[in-house]
Amino acid sequence: MGSKRRTVSDIKTALRAKVRSKPRVRGSEFLEMFILEKNRSRLEQEKEGVDKKSSQIIKDIQFIDDELEDLQGATGVSQKPEPKTTDRKNSKKAKGLKTMTMEY
Repeated sequence: MGSKRRTVSDIKTALRAKVRSKPRVRGSEFLEMFILEKNRSRLEQEKEGVDKKSSQIIKDIQFIDDELEDLQGATGVSQKPEPKTTDRKNSKKAKGLKTMTMEY
């Protein structure tokens, strides 16, 4: 019964055991270069895809803006309609406005 009680502080860690990092195996540089080149080419392809997507989005937005401009010119409306709000402050202001119903 004379053995010392073991605790968490008795566990040998890499620092306590003074273990140094294992030296690299000769020839692993080529493997690392290969992996880095693969990652680089993958990221370049991803960048190209993102650039294409971005340019397509810009074209789509421009097309929509042109369509809106044409439709607004045809209807005589020069500004975008404001979204309806359900805020109580804004609904009090709207009570004084006259509305006109339209039949389709």
